[in-house]
Amino acid sequence: GILFEYVLSQVQCYDNFINPVVDSLKYLTPLAYDVMAYCTIEALASPDKQKIKHEDTNLSQWLQGLATFCGTVMRKYNIELTGLLQYVINQLKAGKSFDLLVLKEVVMKMSGIELMEEVTQSQLDALAGGELLRAEGGYFSQVRNTKKSSQRLREALMDASLGVPLCLLMAQQRESIIFVENAACHLKLLGKLYDQCQDTLVQFGGFLSTHLTPADYNQRVPPIDELMKKYHLQTDTAFFLNRPRLIYNIHSRMESLRRSSKGKTESANESDAVDLEMRALIESVRPLVPAKEISPYVFATFWSLSLYDIWVPEQRYQDEIAHQEQAAQELDNNQELNASKRKKEKDRCDAMIKRLGEELHRQKEHQSRIMQWVKDSNKTFFLHREHSPSTFILVC
Repeated sequence: GILFEYVLSQVQCYDNFINPVVDSLKYLTPLAYDVMAYCTIEALASPDKQKIKHEDTNLSQWLQGLATFCGTVMRKYNIELTGLLQYVINQLKAGKSFDLLVLKEVVMKMSGIELMEEVTQSQLDALAGGELLRAEGGYFSQVRNTKKSSQRLREALMDASLGVPLCLLMAQQRESIIFVENAACHLKLLGKLYDQCQDTLVQFGGFLSTHLTPADYNQRVPPIDELMKKYHLQTDTAFFLNRPRLIYNIHSRMESLRRSSKGKTESANESDAVDLEMRALIESVRPLVPAKEISPYVFATFWSLSLYDIWVPEQRYQDEIAHQEQAAQELDNNQELNASKRKKEKDRCDAMIKRLGEELHRQKEHQSRIMQWVKDSNKTFFLHREHSPSTFILVC
């Protein structure tokens, strides 16, 4: 324990020590990893350290260093994650959001899902696509070699049933942060903590929707009306968590209609599935619409749909496919790689090209179904035209 306390004290003071220290830990035993995890939580929970700098506008350097160390070491070695995740949950229950920085670093390092303050137009277009396009073109660093680490994080969250509670607590903390944090906190710091809650919630929610199976996500995440009534989540957060459930339910209804509706065309089954699921969603949120002047149809439609549902970044898909084709051609001229390595990388590029094409086709079909439903239902969107524009701006 004394050794780890000294090592942790160094990485808290000098962030350039983090990578060398992490590399040196490969000789530890499983028991030593458990001791180090305990010492890390103990350092985070130390009452003798201030988590904000003296000017009260930024998080302390030691917390930032320790958060980066946690993410790096958890990704590289098979260390128990449950204790650290439970610590973050306990802090959120106590109304403290400083340690969300640790969760953000762990998720980013182990899954490759980045939080970006400034993005290019090309990245924005990629983020409107499917999972594969987002991973390949939506971030500054390529998502590589995170399969095992993201699987360990997923198992830690699911085995201890911590995934959904973390989402709910982050959403609740975001709305109450100005009331539960220290009243003496500087306004600039409160703004940063609010942004950190929002960013980490989006990052973590994206991780769950990507790494849980659709059926598992649908089973674990509460329905939209429960999120808003029982857990008091705001509209944007509740629908953000509900979107993967909506897509899964639409596909489930389509499969059910295919089996039961003989003689109907595929497009008719698709249209019926979208219509049935959207109507069920609208009825569930009807009592929750904040203004009588606005139709539940436009309220549910606006908050349910994402950019993925209404627009296909076809050019971005083509650019990424061209990039993979160019990379495959360059491999033929690369004499530094041996034949087996070159073949392996070329097969990876070919597989990526095929998967991107399939993902583009799926998104086109999905977008076509959604937009057809919007066109068929738009007459019910604005019932009180004299109040609708101003009310729409207020609640949407």
